[in-house]
Amino acid sequence: MQLKMEGSSESKTFSSWIVLSICLSSLIVSTSSSTSSTTTMHTNNWAVLVCTSRFWFNYRHMANTLSLYRTVKRLGIPDERIILMLADDMACNARNKYPAQVFNNENHRLNLYGDNVEVDYRGYEVNVENFLRVLTGRHENAVPRSKRLLSDEGSHILLYMTGHGGDEFLKFQDSEELQSHDLADAVKQMKEKHRFKELLIMVDTCQAATLFNQLHSPGVLAIGSSMKGENSYSHHLDSDVGVSVVDRFTFYTLAFFERLNIYDNASLIRLFSSYNPSTLMSTAYYRTDLYQRQLEQVPVTNFFGSVMETIHTDSAYRALSGKESRSATIKMPSDQLSSLHEKRTFTSSHVNQGIHDSNIKDQQNACPFRHTMTSLNEKMEEIKDVDSLVNYGLMMMMPLVVISTWLSR
Repeated sequence: MQLKMEGSSESKTFSSWIVLSICLSSLIVSTSSSTSSTTTMHTNNWAVLVCTSRFWFNYRHMANTLSLYRTVKRLGIPDERIILMLADDMACNARNKYPAQVFNNENHRLNLYGDNVEVDYRGYEVNVENFLRVLTGRHENAVPRSKRLLSDEGSHILLYMTGHGGDEFLKFQDSEELQSHDLADAVKQMKEKHRFKELLIMVDTCQAATLFNQLHSPGVLAIGSSMKGENSYSHHLDSDVGVSVVDRFTFYTLAFFERLNIYDNASLIRLFSSYNPSTLMSTAYYRTDLYQRQLEQVPVTNFFGSVMETIHTDSAYRALSGKESRSATIKMPSDQLSSLHEKRTFTSSHVNQGIHDSNIKDQQNACPFRHTMTSLNEKMEEIKDVDSLVNYGLMMMMPLVVISTWLSR
């Protein structure tokens, strides 16, 4: 009986050790993953810009997306790091009074659909499946690299979406919906696969804030144009085009960025604080509980602009700067300068001569035949008498005659 009790106690102790080791290993893995994500350097920026609406009366949604496309390109993000998804082509619509042109203002000063627009997904390619494939990177083999989000663990990603939405959903093509849990699951997969360091989600739809309810992945920052129960309104109507050309939230976002350039250090809190509920006619909501940094310390160009290329060194660079080197000029009299120049010339000539002689000696030591011929040439140069020259010639011919006679036998 006592043996059974001892055996059961030992088994309980062993199982408790196993449980403890599993807990410790999971804790170490989670700690290391979080530490690696926080210590990873920010190396590149990407932008995924999505217009989910079709039909002519949704003209403003395409103008919203093209406006953000122009802004991020102007601030330095190149086309190869922008995924542009447009559900309809308003520029070629038969109702468009200005063919091949799209405007976001009634003054028509800026054509958003110019020569430098690269659309990656258009028309019926813009659907929930392709959108989730872009985020997670789970493409078919035939999809080209230009249609892929090739981000990594050092990437900051801007995800901008505009269209018609509701309570925890966003409509695609007026035929299917992206649910909030679909977006949260895709973001979770992106985090697990190290596809971003930080992610900013910006949504301009009705009840946009509800789309963020299911997000739980760290490093995610989200802002929406309206809260639950609120609509997102258009800014103004263009009488020539016949429809509204931009939404209010996007309009005031563009107004903020038009005052900035690529080198501006305006923070995200300045952008988020610039939205006035009285002008938006809705309440802009931003979620920061998943984001580790203070918004006052994050420039907007961390998501909307380019990453400045820097070179990191192990030690400080101690060389003189341009100003210091120019100010450290040595002043000397002219006669001392001339004598110093003569000494330098004489020294450099001797050094060059020594280098030349050492190169010759190295070449001679490398090949015995070359060494022999060089010594003969030196002796020939020292000869002043013609008879001695003839004698040397005969002496050189004797070995050739002996060799040729021996070979003829």
